[in-house]
Amino acid sequence: MEGGYFYWISWFLWIVYTFFAPKNRVRLSICLYVLLLITLSIHEVTIFSFHISLTYILMLIVSYFFVMKQKGAIFVYFAFASASLTMLYAAFHFLLLFDPIWVFIEARWLLAFALLFALSAFYRSFYDRLLVLTVGCCQGDFLYAFVLKQFSFPHLIGSLSFLDGWALATACLFLWKWLEQLPMYIDGRFQKRVKEVKT
Repeated sequence: MEGGYFYWISWFLWIVYTFFAPKNRVRLSICLYVLLLITLSIHEVTIFSFHISLTYILMLIVSYFFVMKQKGAIFVYFAFASASLTMLYAAFHFLLLFDPIWVFIEARWLLAFALLFALSAFYRSFYDRLLVLTVGCCQGDFLYAFVLKQFSFPHLIGSLSFLDGWALATACLFLWKWLEQLPMYIDGRFQKRVKEVKT
């Protein structure tokens, strides 16, 4: 079912931040953002004959808000990275459209792994990776819809299928971050245990 990954991952993320994250403005902002993403996912608008999901518009506005805070060489590098992910996202869907037989596993998982591999080449920071992932996916979906429109093929920008792919890649990013921090956590627990034994 389209949207299944998105809804499950979004609700799981909301539960984790609501009940386990420290109580601060960041937690409140994330919880409200996730709830808005879920709520707006079933609504769409038409702008210049493009059918666009309200969740997509919210993601784009929030992402560009953080992008515009970047200056100079950092902004140029981000523009290059996001453009690369945009082309990767669009190219993947065009290949899927014209030659679907080459996809040997579920397309959404394959896309998530491809995006993660590209992200690892551009950034090391989790938040930079998440931002460029969101911007790249949003721009890629618009590019895909724009090309399809030239051939009169209908496409909802920010559809549930799009949200599934983005949510899977985001979940993998969180898992990646947790795995990177796991050795430090284990080492810290080990050092604490050693000190307790010595005392």
